[in-house]
Amino acid sequence: MTQYYSMTSTATDSPLKYYDIGLNLTDPMFHGIYNGKQYHPADYVKLLERAAQRHVKNALVTGSSIAESQSAIELVSSVKDLSPLKLYHTIGVHPCCVNEFADASQGDKASASIDNPSMDEAYNESLYAKVISNPSFAQGKLKELYDLMNQQAKPHDTSFRSIGEIGLDYDRFHYSSKEMQKVFFEEQLKISCLNDKLSSYPLFLHMRSACDDFVQILERFVVGFTDEKDTFQLQKLGASSSSGFYKFHPDRKLVVHSFTGSAIDLQKLLNLSPNIFIGVNGCSLRTEENLAVVKQIPTERLLLETDAPWCEIKRTHASFQYLAKYQEVRDFEYPAFKSVKKNKLADKLNAEELYMVKGRNEPCNMEQVAIVVSEVKDVDLATLIDTTWKTTCKIFGE
Repeated sequence: MTQYYSMTSTATDSPLKYYDIGLNLTDPMFHGIYNGKQYHPADYVKLLERAAQRHVKNALVTGSSIAESQSAIELVSSVKDLSPLKLYHTIGVHPCCVNEFADASQGDKASASIDNPSMDEAYNESLYAKVISNPSFAQGKLKELYDLMNQQAKPHDTSFRSIGEIGLDYDRFHYSSKEMQKVFFEEQLKISCLNDKLSSYPLFLHMRSACDDFVQILERFVVGFTDEKDTFQLQKLGASSSSGFYKFHPDRKLVVHSFTGSAIDLQKLLNLSPNIFIGVNGCSLRTEENLAVVKQIPTERLLLETDAPWCEIKRTHASFQYLAKYQEVRDFEYPAFKSVKKNKLADKLNAEELYMVKGRNEPCNMEQVAIVVSEVKDVDLATLIDTTWKTTCKIFGE
């Protein structure tokens, strides 16, 4: 039976330490914008205060496109002296954003962002042939991405901690096509191998309903292969791969975040490499099947996250029963803070009490994920929190 651990001690005297590996702090919602409309001022500083009060010490801010990766760099730098959390960031292009490697002069849809899909699958499918037949624009974008990574990959005092979010998402072809996703997943993996400086960075990976292709692509880099075509002329960028041979460093860590796959998917990933780790959040805990899969994740290869503002644990989810159970036997509140509708938050920003926005996930909810996972795996909560903290620090640095 899981041993319960008090969640109510103060942030200063508590041994609890959470490291949220999935915080989309550049998302418009944290800047008060929902579906293109401004409802309240940016409140991410208050959000970080709430997180600190619930024992979150570190967070990894996700980059989902070249522009968003640049925004993450700027945001992390701007709040460095204000944040009670240590904030780090990733650099990469999410599978839903790979249309940005197509020439934007073809129309606004080519530059669709994570919060602005093209909603046109036929158009998305048409881009691959155009990019392959005339790769010069994509070459320039890949060089821009490579240069940004190299610029941030400093030996000391850097907030750049991972290459990502990159991968495959076959649930969202209204953002980008399968072929565009596959080719630019592989090209970004090649970039990560182009020099010794980048090859030491862990990978922050996204996989939705695409396990076989995902594993097949990663396996090529685990084993090593030669790219004779070099369609996008990456070999001109990095001396380490001037021969066109690509292989992951044997110690490189790969984090498959927001995992929602099947038990078979999980075993394929775990068998691929001992350096693969699995991140779970509220979306990983929606159904009884999800919970059965999470139970099978080895604790030493498990990481925790919120993927805020997305992936909250809802009352309709199978996981909520464990929060309700915990609330009955411990002094635990769900949610951690009072919440108001988005159009009411502006009136509360100067209040002494901290308010969340209803329906918007936050890193302060890390404890909810930990409680559910500890119950499902029947692992002592304090032990789970300590183990995942140490594992995450080994991968991304403390």
